[in-house]
Amino acid sequence: MLKKLLSCFLAAIVSINAVCFAYAEETAQPDIGSAKAAVVIECSTGQVLYEQNAHEKLPMASVTKLMSLLIFAEQISAGGLSFDDTVTCSAHANSMDGSVIWLETGEQMTAGELLKSVVIASANDACVALAEHVSGTEEKFVESMNRHAENLGMNDTHYVNCVGYDDKEHYTSAYDTALLCAEISKYDYFNEFYSTRLEYVREGERQTQLLNTNKLISRYKGMIGGKTGTTDGAGCCFCAWAKRSDMTLAAVELGCEQADERFDVCESLLDHGFSGYEMFRPTVDSSKLIPIPVENGTQKQVDIRVKKLVSAVVPKGSSDRIEYSYTVAEGFDAPVSCGQTAGKMSVTLDGEEIFSSDIVAVQEVEELTFWKSLLLILSEIFHI
Repeated sequence: MLKKLLSCFLAAIVSINAVCFAYAEETAQPDIGSAKAAVVIECSTGQVLYEQNAHEKLPMASVTKLMSLLIFAEQISAGGLSFDDTVTCSAHANSMDGSVIWLETGEQMTAGELLKSVVIASANDACVALAEHVSGTEEKFVESMNRHAENLGMNDTHYVNCVGYDDKEHYTSAYDTALLCAEISKYDYFNEFYSTRLEYVREGERQTQLLNTNKLISRYKGMIGGKTGTTDGAGCCFCAWAKRSDMTLAAVELGCEQADERFDVCESLLDHGFSGYEMFRPTVDSSKLIPIPVENGTQKQVDIRVKKLVSAVVPKGSSDRIEYSYTVAEGFDAPVSCGQTAGKMSVTLDGEEIFSSDIVAVQEVEELTFWKSLLLILSEIFHI
C-alpha cells in the first residue's frame, strides 16, 4: 500500500513539473521594454522567431544607413566602388549635421576611410559623400535605396534621405529592417569595422575619432554587426546580427526610450532565438524514391529525386516529433520532361508543415513512336 501511494505521489510530481515546463516554454518571451516594435529572424530562412508590432511603420534614424551600406557593398562586389577610390566632398555633404567627421567642401578622402567613418561612427557627411560618388546625387541614390527596398520585399519602408533624418515620409518597420540585416549579412566587407570600438581618420590637427556606439560588440558571443540610430522622432533604435554554430539571427528594435535599453532588448531577442531554436535540415529516405514506370516511352521507367532541400528553424528538442511523408505518382505517360513533377515530400512538426519540396523526374523520356520503336529493334539486332 505504501509503495502504491509513493508511486502515485511521484507521478503527480512529474505531471506538475511537465505542466509547469510546458507553460514556461509557451509563455517565455523576450523583454522588449519600451520598444515600439521588435522582431528576431533567422537570416538564411527568413523565419520569424518572435515579433511585436513588427510591421508598424516607424521612423528609423541612422538605421537608415544599413541600406546605404548594402548598396555600397553591392557596388564593391560589382567593381563599381573600391576602398581605394578617391572621393571629393561636395558642399551638400559638407552641410550635413549630427554625427559627422567634419568634411570640408573639396576635401578628398578614400572610400575606405569614408566607409569606416559610416560604419563605426555613423558619419552623415561621409555617407552622403559616398552616395554622391556612387550615384551622382543623394536624390538619385535614394531612388536606388527605394528600389532595393521594393526588391527585398520591404513593403513597409520608404526613404527620403540616405542618413536617417526625421521626415514623415521616411519610415520602415522592424520586420523590414530584419530583412535588410539578413541581406547585408551576406557581405563581409565591413565586418572588421562593425567590431571596431575605437578608430581614427586623418592625421595631425584634424585627426578625428570614430567611436562605435554598438555596446554588444564586446559583450555578446557571436556578434557580427549592428547599427544604432537616435533622433527625436525615432527614439533609440538598434539592430544587430550574430552567428552561433550554423544559425545567424537578426534582431531589431525601434523606438526605445533609453539609449542603453535598446542593447538589452536586442540581446534578449537574440538570446530567445539562440536558446530556444536550432537549425534542422531534412534528410531523404531513398527507399521512397524508387523509379517510376513510364507508359509508351523510350525507357520503361524514370528515376526521381527531391528537387530541393533547405534548412528550417525548429524549437530545440523537437526533432523526435518531426514526421516525413512522401506522395509519389504511380506512373507517367510519355513524354516525360526532366524536372517534371512526380510527387511531393513533406516534413511536419506536431502536424504543422515546416518543409516541402516537389519530387521530380531526373531525366527526359521520349514518347515511343513507330520509327523510334523500329530504331530500337534494329539497334538490338545489329548492336548499333
